[in-house]
Amino acid sequence: MKALIVDDNAADRKILRYIMEMHGFEAIEAEDGEAGLEMALRHHPALIISDALMPRMDGFQFLRRMKSDPGLRDIPFLFYSSVYTGYRDEQLAMALGADAFVVKPKSPDVFWAEVYAVLTREEGRRGAIRHELLEEEETYVKEYTHIVTAKIEEKVAELERANVEIRQRARIYRNLYNSMRDAIIVTDVEHVVIDANQPALREIFGYEEGEVLGKNESLFYADEDGYGRIGASFPEPGGFATCLPMEVSLWKRNGEVFDGEVCAMKRLDEEEVPSGNIAIMRDISARKKAEEALRASEEERLLLQAEFACAAEVQTKLLPRRYPELKGFDMAARCLPAHQVGGDFFDWLEVSPGIVALTLGDVMGNGLGAAMLMATVRATIHAVAHQVHPARALQLAERALRVDLENSDRFVTLFHARLDTAARTMTFVDCGHGYVFLRRADGTVEELLPRGVPLGIPSGDRYLEGTVTFAPRDALVLYSDGLIDAQPEISLDRHKLAARIGEAASAADMVDIITSIPALQDTPPDDLTVLVVRCKETAS
Repeated sequence: MKALIVDDNAADRKILRYIMEMHGFEAIEAEDGEAGLEMALRHHPALIISDALMPRMDGFQFLRRMKSDPGLRDIPFLFYSSVYTGYRDEQLAMALGADAFVVKPKSPDVFWAEVYAVLTREEGRRGAIRHELLEEEETYVKEYTHIVTAKIEEKVAELERANVEIRQRARIYRNLYNSMRDAIIVTDVEHVVIDANQPALREIFGYEEGEVLGKNESLFYADEDGYGRIGASFPEPGGFATCLPMEVSLWKRNGEVFDGEVCAMKRLDEEEVPSGNIAIMRDISARKKAEEALRASEEERLLLQAEFACAAEVQTKLLPRRYPELKGFDMAARCLPAHQVGGDFFDWLEVSPGIVALTLGDVMGNGLGAAMLMATVRATIHAVAHQVHPARALQLAERALRVDLENSDRFVTLFHARLDTAARTMTFVDCGHGYVFLRRADGTVEELLPRGVPLGIPSGDRYLEGTVTFAPRDALVLYSDGLIDAQPEISLDRHKLAARIGEAASAADMVDIITSIPALQDTPPDDLTVLVVRCKETAS
């Protein structure tokens, strides 16, 4: 039911609204009689409560207009106003047809009693109001019951969802527990097994869960010493243990003893009070074997490394330690193996006063095998270079090395020459090497021909000799393919290398310039050897 409250005082309207809504009415408001008349015509309220003194249209005018309208005259009208000086307000109100006149202020209970008296003054109207109130109450009860039922159903659904989530979490945790590859043994304070993850228990120990439940956890330990060390790792009751893995001997159900690792900790209840123990056990037999194999491998590696170091020292000592005295020439060389040992080498031998045999060789591949073959080739060349010229020397060397090279499936590129310092000439044989040129004093580059096949490549051809004559400041530059691997463009254009060494003052400076390529500073991609012979300005 609606109650129309007409009052120009907002605070009074708020109080009246509170009282009427507390008793089940819907309150609508107007600020004066004129607005109240419009609201009454629009809503036909069950009750009108009006102030007497208001702007535009006061309460008495408002009442006259209400009683003059056939559609509004039967609506109960109650004045709620302070005494209006100069009029006998209550008598005037009652004469105009008001049902009651209540003087401000009144307590909510007293005011509601006046309202209730107005509403129940006529028996028929009282019955209608009672019926209407009962309908409101019934509607309220139905709505409240519906709301409560909906809330209960919502809560039941929420609890069911929570229950489903709990079951899912329990299943997930159990699956995770059973998925662990380590055996998890849970015991009470008396060390009696109360739970274990079955798959790992069967895989590691060969037990079924029912065979260990209710038994002391000592059945997993192969000796009392190991079991005692695990027990000693726990603190006093009430304390907390650090889970540190310990290696112990364990045994399987069939009596087989194996190396195990156990990590033990206290099991805490919801109050964080120790209620037992948890032991995480694993089989580390394979790991122990792997560690032993690793130790053996490391020892073997260290031994091999020592042998390599020894081989590198021997190989270094095989190379010439000092340069020969060359009248009118200076010479420098350097060997940079890709590993501790390599297959490159350089050598020189003073055949007679003023005559020097020079050799630079490159065994296919690198490492220890190439180094061993290099030593054999060097010794062979060294032996034959004393007595014969380069072509004949290499024919003899190829015959001596043929079987060894065939058996090793390797070949050797070689540049072998004989330098006559007095005549300033050099006779040479190029066995498939090719990485050599003569840089003239004016910067031009001359290629040295002819070339033959490497040692170890079957061929019926005889090795052919070439001859070159030096002028002052000319330089013979000889290198292995390690320089090409470090700087590939040199294979296409030797002029770049010739320009780089430029007007270097000595053969040693030229070697330094050639080997200063950044790619050679750490570990060369392949063995690298460089040999430079330079003709001086004078014969001294």
